[in-house]
Order: sequence, then structure tokens, then C-alpha cells
Amino acid sequence: MTQPAKPQPRRWLLNLAFAAAVLLAAGGLWLALGRRDGPAVYASADFGMGVIEQIPLDADYDYFYEVGGYVVHLQVRDGAIAFLDSQCPDHVCEDFGWLSRPGQWACCVPAGVFVTIEEAES
Repeated sequence: MTQPAKPQPRRWLLNLAFAAAVLLAAGGLWLALGRRDGPAVYASADFGMGVIEQIPLDADYDYFYEVGGYVVHLQVRDGAIAFLDSQCPDHVCEDFGWLSRPGQWACCVPAGVFVTIEEAES
């Protein structure tokens, strides 16, 4: 009867080093790609005539505004804001989509609402 082959210590160490390298690489990718430590932002809604409201993006919420004879529905969800619904005649504002990065903007011209994403001061 033949005896089973003994595992070679060198091969075991090589496999362990390879597994450790794969785990370290996966951890590095997770830290690099999985983190969203961008600048803190908020939405600035300008209703004209000097009326501006700062809307936080860190909590989901629905905002309804009656402006210029129209009801405008802004929704905050998952750190972004969008014109969800507007009673304006063309609904172009709803096509701007979700805003979450500084410099992005959307507007409802008939209602006179202009929303920009701005970086919060540290």
C-alpha cells in the first residue's frame, strides 16, 4: 500500500501568500471604489425675488412649493434631488434627472424655480 503524499510546506506557504495578496487587493479596491467621501453638498432652490432655500440632501424628503401659479414637487432621495413633478405646461424640468454633484443644476422656467447643487462650507 502506498502512503499519501505529504503536503510540501513551500507550496502551502505560496498558496497562503497568494490568498493574502488577493484579499489585500480586494480590500484596497473596496476602499478606493466603495467610498463616497466627496464634498458635502446641498441643493439651493432659488424662487426668484431673493427667496432662496437651502435643501439638505442627507435625508429623503418630498418638498412641495406653490410658485408662479404652479405646484412644484422636488424630491430628495439617496443624496440627490430632482424635479419629480410640476404643473407647468412643458414639464422640461422633470427631464433634468437627479442632481447630486456640485455645479449641477435644473430649472422650471414657467414656475421660476432654479435648483443648483452647491458645496457646503467646511
